[in-house]
Amino acid sequence: MTSSTFFERVRANPYQTASLCVFLTAVYLCLVNLNYAALWHDEAVVAFVGKNLLEQGDIVGWDGRNLVDGKNGHALTDELRDVAPPLQYVLAMAGFAVFGVNESGARIMHAVAGILTLGVFYLILRRHLPASPRLTFFIFLFAAWSAQLLLWFRQARYYSVTVLCMMAGIYFYERYWQTRRPLDLAALTLVATLTFFNHYAVGTATMLSLAAMHLLFRARETSGREWMAFAGCGSIVGAAGLAYLTFVGLIGGDRDPVASFLSEDVGEYHGTLPLFLLRIWVCFRDVFLADWISWPVFLWFAGTLLLIHGRRNRNNRPAGNSSRVGQAKRRKFALGSIPPSPPHVAAVTTLVLTGTLFALFSALFSPQPVWDAQYVDLRYYVPALPLLLAMKGLFAEWVYRYSKLAGGAVVAVLLLTNAGTYPLTPSLPWSGERILGFHLFQFISEIHSPYRDALRTVSDYLLEHAEQDDLVYVTNSFDSEALAVRVGHLVLFCGVLNDDTPLPRATVETLRTSLYVNECTPDWVVVSGRVSNAYREHISPLYDLVAQPDLHYYPTQRPSIFWHSFQPLSVQDGIAIFRKKAEIDRGRGGGGGKVTHNLSSVSVPNDLIKRAEVNA
Repeated sequence: MTSSTFFERVRANPYQTASLCVFLTAVYLCLVNLNYAALWHDEAVVAFVGKNLLEQGDIVGWDGRNLVDGKNGHALTDELRDVAPPLQYVLAMAGFAVFGVNESGARIMHAVAGILTLGVFYLILRRHLPASPRLTFFIFLFAAWSAQLLLWFRQARYYSVTVLCMMAGIYFYERYWQTRRPLDLAALTLVATLTFFNHYAVGTATMLSLAAMHLLFRARETSGREWMAFAGCGSIVGAAGLAYLTFVGLIGGDRDPVASFLSEDVGEYHGTLPLFLLRIWVCFRDVFLADWISWPVFLWFAGTLLLIHGRRNRNNRPAGNSSRVGQAKRRKFALGSIPPSPPHVAAVTTLVLTGTLFALFSALFSPQPVWDAQYVDLRYYVPALPLLLAMKGLFAEWVYRYSKLAGGAVVAVLLLTNAGTYPLTPSLPWSGERILGFHLFQFISEIHSPYRDALRTVSDYLLEHAEQDDLVYVTNSFDSEALAVRVGHLVLFCGVLNDDTPLPRATVETLRTSLYVNECTPDWVVVSGRVSNAYREHISPLYDLVAQPDLHYYPTQRPSIFWHSFQPLSVQDGIAIFRKKAEIDRGRGGGGGKVTHNLSSVSVPNDLIKRAEVNA
């Protein structure tokens, strides 16, 4: 191809070329410096189990030295097999096999899934908007350069694959509806199976949202044979899911599936509003607060639909004996389009409605205790994000048609900032600062700089000062899981189980009795958060305070915008590291006497510290 031919094609398809540039930039942002921050709690579990899968050939939470168990053993079966969906562990294993056991290896395959997601999403936009390349570009730009979406893609967790499965489900569903080819239906069945094995609740919400769209807009056109085909595919997915849930004990066993996934001990809900309505309200409230849906854009979009709906009613109003003509006109729009013009409003509405239905079902299936949290964690709703962003693209296109300068300004504001949340912009719980800023620039700056997080700081300190097989007690069990990935080869984490753990005691004792909190004799104690003066005095006869990194104990590198800090959050006395005094016998043949003491009454924000009785 000559240079003149190339430039002619670029001039002929400028928005396709621009979309390609946007995509390549997003590929870079997904893959660059994946090791910029330590694996936080949820990522660490995936990495730990993925490493065990690579080394042992099984999805287990015991690597021969340390136990990663979720919450007091609830995430493991009696055989120490993890009960969570297995696909994320398989991807981590694949990354480790190629890139080694490190942060980049844990995250790389999930980032690749995010890249594939953007490619499939672009194909969906091309199919929905074949005559609107500029609108396609605007919507794709908002998705591919969404700082929030890119943050989710760069996590060693199920997030990017859930979005990929949602986009692939839409793509193959629509292909099948157009072609009626069994191959497309088989691909849709495979995607549905993968999304369930990636996350039980989110996978179920994905399938139900597609089914709901079909029932709303295409049920009358579906033949009996096609209903049988859909039922057969659903049966395949259901049978595979039930078989696996039975295998891991979430069905037909003693395991409580809710307790296996709840991250904190919370009380029961006692509000007057029905719980399912509360879940829906909190979900949609926080989706607005996170700027997935900007208030001004949403109000404009809703107003546009009302105007089009009113115009349609006027045009379709029967006159005399012409009611049959009006009915015929109404049937023309039975597939979800919104007449009359512009036609791309109908396509965007279909995307937004699909994302809304998904968020609705995710809210219903979410195990989160929404009544006990300041904000809901939006991880269960991420597949809706690119679909809901279509509203911003449509608004930018509408403004751009009237003024290129105003349209460019709208794109810049909506893309680079979260100004659409003002004046209801939420605040970070840790600092009280409003989550208002130029998030795309902040994201780019963050991933190009080492993120000084508490988990990496503590693990680096232990790597430098701890001895082989030292026992380490971490007051926050989730921190111990994250630290086990980085320093588990050097130290042993003790006291990760309470006496009421569902794991059989006989099984645990074959591993290490020091896994029980009341049988733990630590050489090190790591306290998450500020330590009270009373506790310092209480522990001082046995332990020396050897380090106090000025970092917030919480993993502020996690992707949810409500808990994410685009730069390390420094606080006074954020972490405390204690080491047993040299004169205290460590139980290694020194012949010292036995001392009994308590590590309790620790004053820490949010009551994250477990009370532990430690015998030395």
